[in-house]
Amino acid sequence: MRILIVGAGIAGLAARRALVRRGFSVKVIERTRSAGLGGAGLFLPGNGVRALCDLGLRDGLFLLSHPVNAQRFYDERGRLLTEVDTNAYWQGVAPCRAIRRSDLWQLLNDGMDPSDIEFRQIVGIASSPDGCHVAFADGGMDAFDVVIGADGVNSLVRGLAFNPPVTPEYVGNVCWRFIVPNTCSVDEWSVMLGADRSLLAKPISKTELYIYADISVDQAAARDYSQETALLPLFGDMAGPLRPALELSSEALVHFGELVRLQLGSWYQDRVVLVGDAAHASPPSMAQGACLAVEDALVLAEELAASPSIERALGRYQDRQKVRADWVHRQCAARDKMRRLPPALRNMLLGFAGGAIYRRSYRPLKKPL
Repeated sequence: MRILIVGAGIAGLAARRALVRRGFSVKVIERTRSAGLGGAGLFLPGNGVRALCDLGLRDGLFLLSHPVNAQRFYDERGRLLTEVDTNAYWQGVAPCRAIRRSDLWQLLNDGMDPSDIEFRQIVGIASSPDGCHVAFADGGMDAFDVVIGADGVNSLVRGLAFNPPVTPEYVGNVCWRFIVPNTCSVDEWSVMLGADRSLLAKPISKTELYIYADISVDQAAARDYSQETALLPLFGDMAGPLRPALELSSEALVHFGELVRLQLGSWYQDRVVLVGDAAHASPPSMAQGACLAVEDALVLAEELAASPSIERALGRYQDRQKVRADWVHRQCAARDKMRRLPPALRNMLLGFAGGAIYRRSYRPLKKPL
């Protein structure tokens, strides 16, 4: 079986590792040489850590990442609304961790054959029930039994192979992500919730703090914001102990983006199949982007190895993972709706039922793949 993976991000490298561990030979193409660079921090709930351990990466992951023992939710004045003991909740699955995106990328790449990755761009796919013919920007052509689109929310593979085309939907928030020295004495995952904005911090090492900030704006106004936007005027009133981190943002590498979601009726077309954000991008409310990408990789590799029929394998992969991704989408929508409630009502809900809401939202993801 000849397998092509398009995209060398988290999803693509996880798919390569999972397939190689199952005995497959794969080729990965990536259009930029900076795929492993940049990015900020990632929070990995227990199901994502379990998936990475299933890829054989437990020792490296625990060496490079930082424990998340609790998640604390505060109002805009810094009053604690609820605290979740993540070790207790995820017991029996895996502990939660936080890590630099670039460190996770390198971990997924370690020990793999560097010749697996070619830096070239796909420009055409002719897919049929018998296979795929792929055209490249350099004029080359090649044939594969399976093409895996792991090229992100704005997937070129999806645009070339799926009809009708589906585009991501803006969900009403813009966000900023960056890493600064931890001068705030923040020791656990902590979020402060304002009326139309939130400010989150989590340690990703003993000395570094990952900051995530977002604000609700309509799509027309989103163009008024960028990575150059001064964050202290937007979040200073609610920053509390995080104010020093905001003051350092002007010296940090800030990543700015509009939050989107993507839901497809089908994740595969003939012999082309999607994984990660290319199939099911969601807002970060549930911190499941990287987690589901790694799960996708494990399940797809397992089904391709177990089934004598590629078509059956792709269908089984979708049946198993789509229910999890659809659940995450529903929970993200519910969380974002709750966040936009009048602050007094939202704070009351989190204060009285925050722990129960958390436990319910992640319960299906605790189940084995």
